[in-house]
Amino acid sequence: MSSSDGIRSRSKPASGWQRPSLFLLAGAGLLLLGMLTGFYLFFPADALKQRITQELNIRTGSDVQIEQVALYPFLSLSATQVNITSAALPRPLEIEDLRVAPQWLTLLSNDPGVTLQARLMSGNVSGKLQKSGLISAIATGLRFVLPLQKPMPLNITGTLKQATLNGATRLDTETQTNFSLRLNEVLVKGLDILKADSPGLDLGEIILEVDGQGRAMKIMTLSAKGGDLDINGDGTLLIGHTSAVSRIKLELQIRPGSTADPSIASLLELAGKHGPNGFYSLKVSGTLAKPVLKAGG
Repeated sequence: MSSSDGIRSRSKPASGWQRPSLFLLAGAGLLLLGMLTGFYLFFPADALKQRITQELNIRTGSDVQIEQVALYPFLSLSATQVNITSAALPRPLEIEDLRVAPQWLTLLSNDPGVTLQARLMSGNVSGKLQKSGLISAIATGLRFVLPLQKPMPLNITGTLKQATLNGATRLDTETQTNFSLRLNEVLVKGLDILKADSPGLDLGEIILEVDGQGRAMKIMTLSAKGGDLDINGDGTLLIGHTSAVSRIKLELQIRPGSTADPSIASLLELAGKHGPNGFYSLKVSGTLAKPVLKAGG
């Protein structure tokens, strides 16, 4: 027997072992694929929708309605036409589409999390939430209509151009919070001081920037420009468990814009004399439930 014949005779058992192994792996893969396909096709969406609705109603004290729930690949859960009615909201909140998916890289850690994406109010919200309560979120393009009854009947409309939040769901002592928002085309309707034919108080663009630790927040920037009022301010906010025990302190510099209603300028004159740059000083203090506005020193 030649050396080449010996090599061929030794290679045959290896080839014979590899072929069944490949068939076994392929069969296992097909079985797993079939199981996943069956899981998605026969996913108990109605039962899960009912369970989610019950849990949200109990935990939030709100009336939550969901039209449809579906499961997508990589365990992405989708809910469409989510309607939330609560006494804490000025009007029902309608979410067109909400998707929740696991953060796969965190599942084996001590702090697993999920990602969230939502379409609502003609805009988008996306964020990440960890088991520990850490949260980061960004919202863009939300058009809002806020009917208010206190301290007086008002209707506020505008667009939330962008808002960002980095913080935690629990405001512990060591919790760091960073929040910013930019509002455009803000209009306040229903003010008695304006003329009957006035479209409302135009606040233009509003910018708010807040940094804080625990429940103590520092209002770094509060400004409004491009409308009936030019506003600059800063202050502090101590967040309590309710608005009645949350305290605010703001120092504002306000002057009427070039196109402001004359009645607005007359109202500001009640705050005393303006400074050399035309700004009037005002202070806001007290609780969030009942803030008090005073002329500044």
